[in-house]
Amino acid sequence: MPIPYSDISPLRYPGSKAFLVDYIDELLKENYLEGCIFIEPYAGSAIVSLELLRRGTISEAILVERDPLIFCFWKCVFQYTYDLIDRIDKLPVTLETWDNFQDYKKIDIQHENQVNYQQIINLGLAGLFFNRTTFSGILNAGPIGGRSQSSNYKIDCRFNKNKLIKKINKLSELHNCVTIILSDAVQFLKKSKKLLGQKQCFIYADPPYYKKGKDLYRYWYNYQDHQMLAKRLLSTNTPWLVSYDNHDKIKSLYKKAPGRWQIYIDYTLSSSSRRKEMELIISNLPIPPKSFEISLIEIS
Repeated sequence: MPIPYSDISPLRYPGSKAFLVDYIDELLKENYLEGCIFIEPYAGSAIVSLELLRRGTISEAILVERDPLIFCFWKCVFQYTYDLIDRIDKLPVTLETWDNFQDYKKIDIQHENQVNYQQIINLGLAGLFFNRTTFSGILNAGPIGGRSQSSNYKIDCRFNKNKLIKKINKLSELHNCVTIILSDAVQFLKKSKKLLGQKQCFIYADPPYYKKGKDLYRYWYNYQDHQMLAKRLLSTNTPWLVSYDNHDKIKSLYKKAPGRWQIYIDYTLSSSSRRKEMELIISNLPIPPKSFEISLIEIS
């Protein structure tokens, strides 16, 4: 069944978790967590946080992102909205722009104070541009339509300026409820013990895929990184839920988690191809909610 609110985010991501919004919404309500601070340590498209904010289920969202291009994009959306919109409006969506923007991919920053206002705008615009003009939104992929642009789908087919500007304008209304942080997720969680201990928080983690993360993301995890995340989550009393690709290594890392379930979802591979895959959802809360339409299978 189509999920109309999946259109709230301007970013496209492989394996979008829009299908989990209703599930997490109900999970929060059944565990008396309405009005909580919702933390997404792997922000990406931030679809879950943004929709829960729009519904009023949560009071605040903390979006943590390691990729400087995506971090700067979200920074622009909520702090430099009109500057970003002006640049989008004037941007030529062409292969020449795609080539000219390549240098932005080489910029790696560890802290926000390493870039000034103009650099944030440039990097944020590049983040949106590459996300909307590359195959499946993968920043390291090639341009939609290829170098020859001989396909029916050209480089600008996913870059509808009017729609993107409308989305960004609407999202900017949430600026008082959103905090954007440049950090690796594990390091953020490690440094946030005070916040997690004093406030009513919920952590929703959607880490890079275990099996194909290297092919999909610019900042991906090796086994030790996944291991550190599991250790961090399993040691906290803060309510959390993590979603993963189905892999025995991940099942093993979270074997002590009280809630471990498998969920079947449909992936769109291309305009004419779909396939059904299994994903894991793991939590330290009792799951699933009593009334939920998605079929879940408990991991034995």
